[in-house]
Amino acid sequence: MIRGIWPLLIALTAACLAPGIAAAQSVPPVPAPGKSIADCTAPDRYLAPKIPLRRSAEALRAAHRLRVLVFSSVRMPAVTESVEAKRYPATLAQALTARFPGIEVSLTNKIEARAGIAESLQGLREELAAKPYDLVIWQLGSTDVLRGTDMHLFEMKLAGGIGEIRSRHADAIVMSMQYSPRTDFMFDAGPYLQYLRWTAKMEGAALFNRYDIMRYWVEDGLFDLSELQPGASIFEDVHRCVGQLLMRFIANGIAAPETQ
Repeated sequence: MIRGIWPLLIALTAACLAPGIAAAQSVPPVPAPGKSIADCTAPDRYLAPKIPLRRSAEALRAAHRLRVLVFSSVRMPAVTESVEAKRYPATLAQALTARFPGIEVSLTNKIEARAGIAESLQGLREELAAKPYDLVIWQLGSTDVLRGTDMHLFEMKLAGGIGEIRSRHADAIVMSMQYSPRTDFMFDAGPYLQYLRWTAKMEGAALFNRYDIMRYWVEDGLFDLSELQPGASIFEDVHRCVGQLLMRFIANGIAAPETQ
């Protein structure tokens, strides 16, 4: 029975916030009364890094540049160029350029498809060895929740990745997995989120809690993520909001008193 239901669960989870085949015919999401998708709001507690982004602040000050790596582990088997242009890294690059005029912002976006934390860490190490960065954003966790990755292994690899980033004289931001009410009842992300929070804190990385931000959106009525196959419109809106809020998170970390 377990073997038979596993492919169904994988397919269901892989559909989360991925534009579907019939996306072009989907209607835009309707916000609750008084809500606006353009707001891209989230409580301040999610937008204030507990770890100041000292390396990034120094890069802006001394070199007038910000070299960013977004290293993502995604569940989708492949991400086309048209889809990639609508994911949050594209919005983040534009938002950072607008937020820091006169600063040369370069953003490299790398994806490890269907990668758990072990594969993701290996790819991250290779990318860090190939090119210098001031800020590294490491998105992970979804595949490990699906696989039921051993917690000790998850913590060890996470700590190793953060240490690798810091050894390269870059700031580290860990991004948690996305939230979906359609799959939240099937897979317990809670323990992995706890390990993300604790390990990031202990190893000196900032945590951008995308999971809790998206859950706040659902509970506040900004987004309805209950559809099995979200359309292109909601995919773009969610990623645009993630990119804008991530820019604010980075700007707050750069402006923290400890970086001045």
